[in-house]
Amino acid sequence: MSNILDKIFVDKQKELQGTKREHPLSELKQRIGNQAPVRNVFTALNANKHSNIIAEIKQRTPFKGELRENFNAQEIAGEYVKNGAVTLSILTESNYFGSNIGILEEVRPIAPIPLLRKDFISDDYQVYESRAYGADLFLLIATWLEQSQLTDLLLLGQELGMPALVETHNEWDMEKAFEAKAKLIGVNNRDLTNGKTDLDISRRLIPMALQEPDVTLVCESGIRGREEISEFEQLGAKAFLIGESLMTSENIPETLKGFLGNGDKQTSSQS
Repeated sequence: MSNILDKIFVDKQKELQGTKREHPLSELKQRIGNQAPVRNVFTALNANKHSNIIAEIKQRTPFKGELRENFNAQEIAGEYVKNGAVTLSILTESNYFGSNIGILEEVRPIAPIPLLRKDFISDDYQVYESRAYGADLFLLIATWLEQSQLTDLLLLGQELGMPALVETHNEWDMEKAFEAKAKLIGVNNRDLTNGKTDLDISRRLIPMALQEPDVTLVCESGIRGREEISEFEQLGAKAFLIGESLMTSENIPETLKGFLGNGDKQTSSQS
């Protein structure tokens, strides 16, 4: 295995074998029937006059370790919702991010806004699983998925009423997203093989993405303050997925307000 991204995906696929035995697909489909209707992320992203922040809940990362002491997903979700987040991103990967898919169920009663399941998805089962536990959309990482996988998983999500956020890191990923007819595309400024961020990735890829009609762009990682948000909004980004800056903040409400442009001060930490 050449990098941490490969290792995460391979370990996730091994773990999935046991998950399928413990919770068969028939069980997931029954759970889906009990879920409330999908909350429309496109509606959420067009309902606000301020900047659109997708606020992330994650306990740890393989690059930075533990991000927050006394981690409480429900409390964090409540602060995000009260202070202007339009969507929540929920990390559910267990081996490297210290989470689990049950976090979606914990957060759902607190959050009347869309929930993004952020995980390392490469199997149809995980798409059903996302919906069964209350997600409204899910992440697909174009870098790791073959074109046929990406297209098929995106289509399955559409059958279940869920869009996918197709995450890109370079021009080749963007071409994959176009071929799969993705309408919600993320540009991740973080290299998932080493954790480093480079905002020039968004400066390069956002104009490329907007050549396709009806594409909604999400800028991910490396956003430190309002100045960068304003820059990327002018380029055409519709929303900003921010995690570590919020998770490590001593005052989540003020940090989030700073990103939105209505706080007492701007944040300067790493997202």
